[in-house]
Amino acid sequence: MTVPAKPVFLSDAFFAEATCRNCGAALHGPHCAQCGQKKAGRIGAGSVRSEIWEKLRLFELDQLQSALRLVAGPGKVARDYVFGVRKRHTHPLKLLLLAIAVLLVVLAQTRYLNSANVQVSKVMETVRKYAEWSFSLGLVAIWCASMAGFRKRLGYNAVEHLVLALYAHFVIILANIANQLPLLVLRTPAWLAWHKQWSGWYMGAIEPAIVLIALSQFFVVDLRRQWWRLVLAGVVFVAAKKLLVYAYAWLLVKFVLARAAT
Repeated sequence: MTVPAKPVFLSDAFFAEATCRNCGAALHGPHCAQCGQKKAGRIGAGSVRSEIWEKLRLFELDQLQSALRLVAGPGKVARDYVFGVRKRHTHPLKLLLLAIAVLLVVLAQTRYLNSANVQVSKVMETVRKYAEWSFSLGLVAIWCASMAGFRKRLGYNAVEHLVLALYAHFVIILANIANQLPLLVLRTPAWLAWHKQWSGWYMGAIEPAIVLIALSQFFVVDLRRQWWRLVLAGVVFVAAKKLLVYAYAWLLVKFVLARAAT
């Protein structure tokens, strides 16, 4: 089934119809006889919890296929998903957890958080133990940007905004993994120092660009009339992420210093 290209107000009645939202065939039971997908319901907090437990398995081919689709259209995949096209796409949280695990492995291999100073390296080892939590900050920033710029648009609820944030953040994590890959080959101290100095600048532009593309696809934005919504969302994303990162860093420093004093 193709999700309507034009903006469509999403409501509970959309999912009440006896139609498979994955392939468009008529439903005569809880599962589609054509593609096998379970009858899609609207995404809410309860459905998110149940789908996590149902789909949290090891790496599968469909995850790679979903990742490739997301690189080209994170907002389109998220829109498909909330409109009921579930069988074709991997659960967003499952993909995000996998991407974070890969990024942590890559960071460990590149020794990006290491230091020539032994004492500093010991501190960074403690920081690494809590690094998984820091990767959720961008997710919160995307959700805030989506809600700020498009909260009342097309009838999406807060959890459906979160689906977009999860998929968009997955693509951002992929971009960060790609940014680290050259360090697996070029391991000289000079190259590592150059990378640390400049990667923050271009990644600081790439990440908001991914968010804006995802938002424009998810909400089918008319740039001529609704450009201001994207500008607002972009400003909120950058500001929220900086604020969250600074707050997290402050709390982490306090925690590390407290542990060092004991």
